[in-house]
Amino acid sequence: MINGIKEPIHKKDGFIGQRMTYMPGLIKKKILNDPRVNDLYITHIGIFPKAKGHFRNRPLGSSQHILLYCTKGSGFVETGDKKHTLNENQVFIIKSKTACSYGADGINPWTLYWIHYTGKNSGIYSPPFNRVINVSAENTIKSEDRLMLFEEMQLNIEDYFNTDKVIYANISLKYFLTSIKYLDVYRSVKKEKGNDLLTNIISYMKNNVHKNMRINDIAEEFGCSTSNIYKLFKKDLSSAPLDFFIHLKIEKAHRYLLQTNLKVKEISRKLGYDDQYYFSRIFTKHTGISPTKFRKEEKG
Repeated sequence: MINGIKEPIHKKDGFIGQRMTYMPGLIKKKILNDPRVNDLYITHIGIFPKAKGHFRNRPLGSSQHILLYCTKGSGFVETGDKKHTLNENQVFIIKSKTACSYGADGINPWTLYWIHYTGKNSGIYSPPFNRVINVSAENTIKSEDRLMLFEEMQLNIEDYFNTDKVIYANISLKYFLTSIKYLDVYRSVKKEKGNDLLTNIISYMKNNVHKNMRINDIAEEFGCSTSNIYKLFKKDLSSAPLDFFIHLKIEKAHRYLLQTNLKVKEISRKLGYDDQYYFSRIFTKHTGISPTKFRKEEKG
């Protein structure tokens, strides 16, 4: 037993439903000559569903970093004198040239998504090495998005003689690793779509960006308290409601400045500001540049 995990009966690969792709040497040579992907690229990738008996012992480590992503079940990872349990929604990345062993639990074997990757900047892109990273989310959509991205990488790498697909898969790896390395940011980008109230309020704001709206107006429109609206925006968007509304106004102002010949005074009125100088101060505060200067620089 290792940390409560039953050690597996060792078994060669051959799990029902497994998928595994090794990049041929010829393709690796092409990658090393391509600046779009030679800083970070996949050498092996695979999925082992319910991999009973799965075990690897690498006393000299691997020349690539090894990402192990347990989506169901459990297993263990041993690096040096440290032993770790890896459970559902947990990731472990073994740094290259690190002596290690890892395997599935004998009773509840893991479903394992794994990647071997390397490249001159692989350490920069990589999440922390040799530690358990919990990637469970408050909602399932973000976890599903990450697994869908993995599936896309797997499918495209399988067709490794198609250069465009190989490039796409390796560029996608950067986003995949980033979703783990900057986990809190990844979780906050797109929240559970089932939050209808937030979605409806944002839609209402966008449709009324020309108004000088107060939080009381929003609360009255949706029949809820101002405090609940404030908590909702802070929790899901890390922003106060009216700050977010101003952000929408600034976005709209950008479009007016770039896509029309309207004067700043006219744009100000279209966004609910009677005082164009006040609007200019708000715009400058949020963008670091005045509306007039922004238009001049962007439109030449």
